[in-house]
Amino acid sequence: MEPVGLAVGLVGLFSTCMDVMQRVDSYRTAGRDSRQLDAQLNATMHLFGRWGDGVGISKDKLSDSHHPDLDNPRTFAVVQGLLNSIKDFSGTSDEPLGAKALQKTPSFPMAGDLSTHGSKISRWQKTTWSLRGKLKQTTHVQALASLVSDLYSVVSPDTATSMSPKALTRNPSFKDLSIKAPPQPYSEEIRELLERIEKEMEAEQIRDLHAWLGAPKLNDVFSDSNDKRVEETCEWILRRDEFLEWQKPSSPSQVLWIKGPAGFGKTFLCAKIVQELESTAQRPVAHFFLSSRYEGRDDPFSTIRAWLTILIQRNSTIRDMVARARLSQHESLANQATILRVFRDVVVGTPDCVLVLDGLDECTGMTSTDTKSVPHFLRELRKAITNTTTKILISSRGDALIQQGLSEFTGYSEYTIIPDDVGADLMAYSSELVKAKLPNKDEPTRASIAQRMKDRSEGQFQWVKLQEGSLRKGRSRKQLERKIDETPSGLDSLYDREWNRINSMGDSDKDRAFSLLRWAAFAFRPLTVYEITESVLITEDLEEFPFEEMPDCVDHDYVDSMILELCGSLIEVRHVSSSRNIEYPERIQESEQESVGLQEVHLSHFSVKEYLLLKTFPGTGALLSNETLRVANLNIHNTILAKLCLRFISFRGVWEILKMNNNERSAKHFTFYAVDEGLEHCRGVETMDPDLQQAFNAFPYSLNENWPFMREFVETRIFDADPDIQERSMTPFVFAVCSGLTDTVAHIIREGSFDMEDRSFGNSTPLFWACFVESQDIVELLVDNGADINARCRQGQVPLHISVEDGGDGIAKHLISKGADVSVVDDERQTPLNLASMSGNTEVVRQLIDSGADISHETADGFTPLSMASSRGFLELAKLLIKSGADVNQVAANSHPPLFLAVWCNHSELAELLIDEGAALDGIEFQGRVFSLLAVAAGNGHRKMAKALIRKGFNPTETQSLLLAASYGAYGGFSIDFDAKEAAESPDFPRSGYQQVLKLLLQSGADVNASDAGGYTPLYIASFCGHLVERQHFILPARWGICE
Repeated sequence: MEPVGLAVGLVGLFSTCMDVMQRVDSYRTAGRDSRQLDAQLNATMHLFGRWGDGVGISKDKLSDSHHPDLDNPRTFAVVQGLLNSIKDFSGTSDEPLGAKALQKTPSFPMAGDLSTHGSKISRWQKTTWSLRGKLKQTTHVQALASLVSDLYSVVSPDTATSMSPKALTRNPSFKDLSIKAPPQPYSEEIRELLERIEKEMEAEQIRDLHAWLGAPKLNDVFSDSNDKRVEETCEWILRRDEFLEWQKPSSPSQVLWIKGPAGFGKTFLCAKIVQELESTAQRPVAHFFLSSRYEGRDDPFSTIRAWLTILIQRNSTIRDMVARARLSQHESLANQATILRVFRDVVVGTPDCVLVLDGLDECTGMTSTDTKSVPHFLRELRKAITNTTTKILISSRGDALIQQGLSEFTGYSEYTIIPDDVGADLMAYSSELVKAKLPNKDEPTRASIAQRMKDRSEGQFQWVKLQEGSLRKGRSRKQLERKIDETPSGLDSLYDREWNRINSMGDSDKDRAFSLLRWAAFAFRPLTVYEITESVLITEDLEEFPFEEMPDCVDHDYVDSMILELCGSLIEVRHVSSSRNIEYPERIQESEQESVGLQEVHLSHFSVKEYLLLKTFPGTGALLSNETLRVANLNIHNTILAKLCLRFISFRGVWEILKMNNNERSAKHFTFYAVDEGLEHCRGVETMDPDLQQAFNAFPYSLNENWPFMREFVETRIFDADPDIQERSMTPFVFAVCSGLTDTVAHIIREGSFDMEDRSFGNSTPLFWACFVESQDIVELLVDNGADINARCRQGQVPLHISVEDGGDGIAKHLISKGADVSVVDDERQTPLNLASMSGNTEVVRQLIDSGADISHETADGFTPLSMASSRGFLELAKLLIKSGADVNQVAANSHPPLFLAVWCNHSELAELLIDEGAALDGIEFQGRVFSLLAVAAGNGHRKMAKALIRKGFNPTETQSLLLAASYGAYGGFSIDFDAKEAAESPDFPRSGYQQVLKLLLQSGADVNASDAGGYTPLYIASFCGHLVERQHFILPARWGICE
């Protein structure tokens, strides 16, 4: 065929396309957004006509001077494909904005919707579904505009007058494929609208993931350290060989521990390192500054939650991975096992992550042996990063437990900070401090004072900082030098001086100073000035709260004279970080008093608490050996604070603030701390002394006028505003059980004033609540005293149900050993084994199976233990169930087989296990179509799953999978808009997952020009759905061929 014949063949097709555009143009609607779309459609039609004129094609004929590229066979094929895609819009032009040809309703029915166990649909999913409606109204017009843009890119009218075709080269980015025309206001407005919608969707998703990850509230340690750090300090660490070696991506050094004594500026140093890494590293970086004064200090695993929270904000691929894990879980808060599994997936799937942790030594679980201890954290961290390229940097004081844990890491190295390292920085810091405090002195005097402080500091920045009060402008140079020389060197000596000064005060000031130190050091969270002002007035012998002793005004003078001057350098008052203000919306100050009162009272340094633990407060006992004294003092202070909280709660009048504010939280009053944390102090007491026991036993009875308020507060905290809970008259016995107070429960049992089947709260027994709060001691106590193990409670559940669902195995094991029925079903026909499979507790599942639990039991919503484990991705649990005889092909009524659920939820290792164990490889029939398992993976954007299925023999060239990936799952009614009323849940993954699947399929041999029975090609599908990046996969290969 002659080349001219090729070009002539485009004339009729071009005419048909013009007719199609006129047809689409006939559908007009009102509204601002619609007017924008009409404007874009008009522009598209105009540009399409101009393209035809420019390349020599009109509606009826071909120009003799038509563009020479149209005679090139390969170019002709590309242009023909684009024009056919425009023509194909005629098939749906009767409903130009509906796109129903590709989007049928509903999506895959998820029998046994996981959301029945928790929140039906997450807020970010609802937002996504509603915003899709906006996007759908623009995709049809945008698809036409994009196809016209591609015509301009393939055959540009600008080259029509050239005698030879201009070579088309591969563009570095798809942005270069845009039409070379001046930007129009309407197009910019459309683009801004779409960007705004996508940002809203992304922000909503991130908020949901933040809540699910449960990271501690962001503290200001990192930003505060960088703001206060003297310029050009802390840079020495960036030149140390150990750091440079660790920083290299190819280096075997995987974990670097930077350690040093207290006060050596490790946190400032770590903040500088993070700042440097974030500005230079071409890889994901996350940090967490663990501080004894902020949330997260009780649980080192909060570090991993914080790392993940930062990573999902900075890396869309990581966000996609965490989002997939979120969609497979029903809990509103991920448990520790889930967090570790997600973290492992992230560091395996994301090369070269850099993770920084400061202050590990400040964690309260340093020496404990439970699952929240530092040794356990380091073991789990080591497992998680094994065989990955992840880099970890930890900064802390030298500690034997930390060293022992870190030494087991592969590629472990350490660096110990010495005084010579920080000498220059100390001089710079001292000079800055002296300059600020002594502006009236000449430069030689300031330099001399700064040098003197640096020389006596022994490398401790904290020591220098504590000299601030001695630098008085009225003192002469000689007086200043003498004051510094008289100050003991070393922090402990400095603290001794303050301690002795307090002990020499009069009784009133001394008692107040010690009370301030106790609350600042041993409260479970920092108290505001308002709160500590009330708390220091409480004594154990008070009968009424001394309201008359409250200050007339909480201002700077009050803070200086009644807090700072009493405690000296041991204490300080700080502004609350903006992130913490979110918890207390009323912290928008309206006056100076508000601003001062809402500041927080802290110890000046973590080492102060260590010092206080080795000191004997007045009236707290005799001196013991260091370690024994530390443990004893911690228990003593905890006991005292517990007593004071209970005493405060009992005072008349203190609950009035709750009634006036409808139980809303306030940072101005100590009541909330006393209630929230007072019980925690009670639980933290190792051995409750008689006075505390008597105080608590006396409190929860109707004789105390505050008991009704306290009971309502606790009931509301447990069940919030749940309308299904009708029984809300909690007795003192149930209150003690729900509060986890073992000694009080034992006391009430001894007194005989209780009902073991008490259902005063939530129609559930005390044993049920003991399982709910995970208090094994109380569970054993109740069982030993005759509690009915199999009593049905809320939602038809028995204590064993709640014990296995919450993930612990000790309580479940005890109940089973005492004869709990392992086959009992609740209102949802769930056995304990079904719920244990939901939580992924392999050990409990083993106990239940060994005790005769039915391994094939089907719940009302269509799950077996194996199908639940498959949907959640619990690989080891699935292995146990299969080994114990579970049928890999069992399908409950109106449900799906385990393999399909594993594929749908993107658990590739589990899917491979099921295939290896003989799972049927059948596809799924839906809306008259059968989708293969590979198509299911492609339709959900699961690259890892698609790759695993291809590895197991699935055909990567099947057209269905390619069409689903190109359409983001919209093809064939696979995944579309969802109706919350139907309670149907479907993933809504970002584009990157689909793009990766698309690339995988094409690399594995899929045909770019494949089409289904209706003639739909991947290019048409991608264009129709407005997926620009996907179109690039199909168009560019053809264009590259032209260049060849």
